Amino acid sequence: MAGEKQTANKELGGEDAELSSIAGLDSKKIKKKSGFKKIIFIIVPLLFLLGGGFAAYHFILAKPSGKAVSNAINVRKNIMPGPMFELKPFLTNLANKNSSSYVKASITVELKPGGNQSLFKQLTPQIRNSIIMILSSKTSHEINTPAGITALRHQIARSLNRILGHGQVVSVYFNNYLVQ
Repeated sequence: MAGEKQTANKELGGEDAELSSIAGLDSKKIKKKSGFKKIIFIIVPLLFLLGGGFAAYHFILAKPSGKAVSNAINVRKNIMPGPMFELKPFLTNLANKNSSSYVKASITVELKPGGNQSLFKQLTPQIRNSIIMILSSKTSHEINTPAGITALRHQIARSLNRILGHGQVVSVYFNNYLVQ
C-alpha cells in the first residue's frame, strides 16, 4: 500500500511535478534568450547597413572640400620628380688621421621641376669640386652610419644650392656608396 501511495503521489504531481516545474523554469529562460537573440539578429544587421550607408556617402558620394582638393594637387606635385643628373663617380681620400681611408660614391642630383638644366651642365666642374671638398673633409666615422650619410646628403644639397641658386636642388641621392 505504501508503494501504491508513492506511485499515486508521483502521478498526482509529487516528484514529477518538481521536475516539470524545474523544466518550466528552463523553458522560460529559453524563451527569454530566444527573444534576446531576435533583438541581436535585428540590431546587428541594421548597424552594418547604417555603417555601410555612411561609408558609401562619405567616400563615394560626398564632394571633396576645397582644402582636400588643394592637398591632393600638392601631393601630385611632390610625386613628379624634377630633372635628374647622374654625376661621374667620386673617389677621394677621407680625413682620417691615423689611417688611409677613402670613399667611392656615385651621386644623382635632383633639381626642382622646371629647374635650370643648362646652368647645371655649365657648372658641373664647380659642382664636382664642391662635392669632392665635402667628401674629403669627412672621416670614416662621420659618414659610416645612416645618420651620417643623411647629413652628408643634406650638406651636399646645401652646397649645390649655393652654387646653382637657392631651392634649385631638391635632393641628392647616392647610387653607390663605399667607405673603406
